[in-house]
Amino acid sequence: MAVSNFLLVLSLSCFGLTFSVSSIQKEIQDLKNGQEEIKNLLKEVLYQFNKTENITQTPKKSLTWFEFGSSLLSVNKLTFEDQEKVLVEVELSHTPQTEVDWIVDSTIIGANEYRFGTWSTGKENSTLYTILFSTSVKFLELISVSTGNYSTSYNIDVNAQNAKKIYQRVCQGAIDDINSTSVAVYFRCLPELDSRDSWYQRMAIYAEFEEKNEVHFKFLESEPNPYVNVTYERNSTATGTVVFSNRALEKFKTFLFLDNHLTLNLNDVVRFITYRFTQDISPEKTNDEFGFLESIPFQEPLEGEKVTIYCDALGRNPPPVRVERDGMPISDTSDVYIASSRSTLWSISYVTYLHASKEIEGNYTCVTDDKSREVFPLYSIELKPKVRWDLNNLMYAGNVSDEGKYLVLEGSEGLDVSCSTFDNDTVVVFDKVQRTNLTKWTERLEVWIPGPSQEFEPYSMWHISCTATDKNGENTFELYL
Repeated sequence: MAVSNFLLVLSLSCFGLTFSVSSIQKEIQDLKNGQEEIKNLLKEVLYQFNKTENITQTPKKSLTWFEFGSSLLSVNKLTFEDQEKVLVEVELSHTPQTEVDWIVDSTIIGANEYRFGTWSTGKENSTLYTILFSTSVKFLELISVSTGNYSTSYNIDVNAQNAKKIYQRVCQGAIDDINSTSVAVYFRCLPELDSRDSWYQRMAIYAEFEEKNEVHFKFLESEPNPYVNVTYERNSTATGTVVFSNRALEKFKTFLFLDNHLTLNLNDVVRFITYRFTQDISPEKTNDEFGFLESIPFQEPLEGEKVTIYCDALGRNPPPVRVERDGMPISDTSDVYIASSRSTLWSISYVTYLHASKEIEGNYTCVTDDKSREVFPLYSIELKPKVRWDLNNLMYAGNVSDEGKYLVLEGSEGLDVSCSTFDNDTVVVFDKVQRTNLTKWTERLEVWIPGPSQEFEPYSMWHISCTATDKNGENTFELYL
């Protein structure tokens, strides 16, 4: 949640206002070196974008348009099959104050952490961000965050064919307080948005619903309800309007923040780009009021995996926060990456472990780093085997039959599992056992659990109890076959 909350971030040239978008795209494709020329072009586009009022269909009321802080110039993807590694280079043009991080599956990694496989190279008018990761990675994003609570996220297709692509897309946002109960949000882009293209706008709110000092996040749906009404317009300017009922405003009057998203689906090496910004729209504002974001269920890690624990606070100038384990600060070592950031609305801190081990187990809390020292519980971490089997989504659906089913587990080296009938503790004998190394720390164990035989009483459902163990701990669970 923290990073997703943290996500923040011009097309006529100086040759005249009649210089078309398609001409710009052709010019970019023809560039041989490309980097300095693209940067200069983006500067000119931004200048004309802000100067010219009739480029896009804008609201009648004059609005203040803000920039998201970064522009995508190119992406290069290369897979090393023999080494089972993928190299991705993303080139961005951004302001000096912009912060950049990677999200790799569910972990957060700084852009200049060579020990984690990331580094950056400064160019004359841009920065090249590079990451080297395993082919087992399923999700990859580069996040740029500007100082004004605006972010841009670039989602990379890790399964795309190797390619180097040149991109050009610039978007801006604006917000308009229509009246005491309505707020409108606008996005405009160059090239202009087309209602026939694949893009969408969404809005969400952060509010203190029930428990004091805990902030909840909720997307606003278009279906009418007693609390809020949301409408969207798909034109060259994307417009979203939210109307709050008096009942809703009374409930959230001192703590209500609107989160705004525009997602452009590119369906390329870059799958999509999301522009995002957050605004305080509380009817009544109390200085320095803040709350911790609700903690989400934590996926227990396996030994050797990267793990990120994060906390964030939202409000009006929230204090610095940090992550603690068992009430103690965490040290920044060769295997640990710690980062913190603050803005007028956000205070964020996170800790990423390069390799999960027994030492990272414990109770984690989010703590304000000031005199008040407010403590917010996050979750506990315990290393134990993972069960990859359930009745609704079997990994080996093709092998399911009345005769038995597969049970798939993952854990540290030496993983084992034992099962018995729940009522009479008769030991279940596995017909097939297959063990596969996943990493130098972990392995996968697949066993075939046979259906009830004549030695057992015939049941329509066979209830068994299993315990998976490895050197770090154990996981006990029940199954119905």
